[in-house]
Amino acid sequence: MLKIYTRKNCAECAATKLYLKTKGVAFEEVSLDQNPELYTHFKNEGKKRTPIVESSVGDWLGFSPKKLNDYIRSEA
Repeated sequence: MLKIYTRKNCAECAATKLYLKTKGVAFEEVSLDQNPELYTHFKNEGKKRTPIVESSVGDWLGFSPKKLNDYIRSEA
C-alpha cells in the first residue's frame, strides 16, 4: 500500500491525495505535524519536501503524477 507523509497547508500533499482519490487508489496518510519525531528523522535524511511518498515502485518527494501513475500501473 502507498504511504504518504504529509504536512498541513502543503499544496503538493493536497494535490497528491486528490489525485489518488480521483483514481480510486487507497493510501495510508501519516501526518508529520502530529509526529514531530518522524519529521525530524526525515529532515536528518535530507527529505525536506512533502509529501514523502513510499511505494512498491520506489520512494519520492513532492507531487509527481508520472510516479503515481507508475505505481497505479504496477498494482493493476
